[in-house]
Amino acid sequence: MNLVSVEGVSKAYPEMPILDDVTMGIHDGDRIGVIGANGSGKSTLLGIIAGTVDVDAGRVVRRSGTRIALLAQEPDIDPTTTLAEIAAESHPTLVLLDRLGFKELDQSIGDISGGQRRRVALAQCLAIEADITIVDEPTNHLDVEVIDWLEDELATRSGALVMVTHDRYVLDRVCTSIVEVHNQRLMAHRGTYQDFLVARAEREALAEATEQKRQNRARTELAWLERSPKARTGKQKARIKSASDLVTQESGVIARMALEFDLPTRRIGSKVVNLDNVGITFGENTVLSGITWHLAEDARVGVVGPNGAGKTTLLRLIAGRVAPTNGKVSTGDTIVSGWYGQDPEPIPTNQRILETIREISERTRLDSGISISASQLLERFGFPSRQHSTLVGELSGGERRRLELLRVLAEAPNLLMLDEPTNDLDLDTLGALEAYLDNWPGALVAATHDRYFLERVCTDVVSVQPDGSILHHPGGWAAYRAAEIAPQTPKQSKPAQGRSGGTDYGTRLSSNEQHEHRQIERQVPKLERRIAAIEADLAGAGTDWERAAALGVQLTEARVELADIEDRWLELAERTTGTT
Repeated sequence: MNLVSVEGVSKAYPEMPILDDVTMGIHDGDRIGVIGANGSGKSTLLGIIAGTVDVDAGRVVRRSGTRIALLAQEPDIDPTTTLAEIAAESHPTLVLLDRLGFKELDQSIGDISGGQRRRVALAQCLAIEADITIVDEPTNHLDVEVIDWLEDELATRSGALVMVTHDRYVLDRVCTSIVEVHNQRLMAHRGTYQDFLVARAEREALAEATEQKRQNRARTELAWLERSPKARTGKQKARIKSASDLVTQESGVIARMALEFDLPTRRIGSKVVNLDNVGITFGENTVLSGITWHLAEDARVGVVGPNGAGKTTLLRLIAGRVAPTNGKVSTGDTIVSGWYGQDPEPIPTNQRILETIREISERTRLDSGISISASQLLERFGFPSRQHSTLVGELSGGERRRLELLRVLAEAPNLLMLDEPTNDLDLDTLGALEAYLDNWPGALVAATHDRYFLERVCTDVVSVQPDGSILHHPGGWAAYRAAEIAPQTPKQSKPAQGRSGGTDYGTRLSSNEQHEHRQIERQVPKLERRIAAIEADLAGAGTDWERAAALGVQLTEARVELADIEDRWLELAERTTGTT
């Protein structure tokens, strides 16, 4: 049953076309994930479907009586309304507020944080018995356990679902079709997000191959025609012009925003940040207590815990943004901290984006040695030259977050603190950031609810406990989740003593060997992903024996390399534990 039809719709804002003659339909039972670059028009499309955004051309037809529940990117709730008044709207609202962490209901909306307001709006949205549920970034400001619950809630909810989310696990597990907003058009694919990625890669590879063949044929014909004795005749000149036009005509290849995370870096010393028996108390509330933690120079640590547990406070403590109530925090002499927080940076909304980068540097020397201007740096980060005079206040939420990330990385920190870094960034930007962090030569601590980011980037996880202490979970996200879900099994985690990066090495390994051990822990998952990719390519090589042979050599080399570093890891691990 068709619920909503978007027919030939166009939408533009001043000097910024968003959608051009797009069409899509929503049927009962659909689970549609909407993706696209920041500023491409995802939220605008959701607003058009919901009826909160007017169109410039075309029409939107909704079946009579269709009930729509909407979670907007920026919820509009009266700040004078109390949580108790919202809870009284319906019994489902009361239950959902409790499930989303609201135990005390005497506060007004104006007195709670932006993240808490979004959770209130999510409760109101899910409490509605709707034919279509439309949610824009529903996982923002939720902890991991609540996201697990929300994933099931959205997957089993009756009616249709249309969702924008950066959470790749939710996208892949909940949605049965994907719509990509790109270059003012909609590209639909039936299947999961993973299916979509495969199909998109195949489609773009085919388009590129077809385009290359067209260009080659045109150039060959043009060269032959120009050498021909008949080239000076009128008829032949027309053929030459036709071939020339074929060479220069617009390509059918889909152009995507190219993000180049080639940014300046700086040396980091062996001492990063040491916390010694540190605690923080706000009034009578103890947030952190008894923490001893020496951060390694190549750390990749994810910080997890429920909302309000103290994750952000822990990051602020490490970054030197808040002083401990007791204990001592000491920072290495070479450390330059970069802070990318979950709350928007206070950049003046009337400032042009080029000026915000020039404030940091007129020219930037990249890690590759190239010196580029502030304008070129913006282009490498997905802001085309036509956008450089745009005011900060005119950017979409995701574009502003990408600009803030660029400002942080452009200052070449060697200690990077990321507080919910995946909120509001588009999927292509997240992928580029994760690839950049693979080889970034610094220490990273990230508080995030994004399970994919934790598994992809972080080799260690630290969880903040109810008493303010922290537990270290060697092995990263998978080890943490295994310990959390194991019933009746005592947790194997231990207080985060010693250096982060995995193991308390004691005195059995030299400092160079400790560094090597941590490097191997980071190399193994990368090699495993590389082997899986080569195996997939080999399976698709078909009868291309030359390519298959080359891939076979690569696969053998990768497997040998993995076996060698695993043997070395075991050797170092045995000395760490004192076994023989």
